[in-house]
Amino acid sequence: MAQAQRLLAEYLFDHTRAERLQAWTDCANLAEQRALEKAGFVREGVLCSAQWRGGKWHDQVIFSMLRAERFDGEPRR
Repeated sequence: MAQAQRLLAEYLFDHTRAERLQAWTDCANLAEQRALEKAGFVREGVLCSAQWRGGKWHDQVIFSMLRAERFDGEPRR
């Protein structure tokens, strides 16, 4: 999954004017969080009660990648 996310990010930065890409996933989805970090995304924080699913609210973790940081740039934090 990380390779696909990285390739998509590369494509979007190369072929659009996007300055920021963002992704989010459920707090319990640790595999997806690892994949996003491996692809170069930076964890920004938790969106509390951001998704209604299965009859209850779920927290989401938000990640981003900035054009200036792409892949071999200096990390934000």
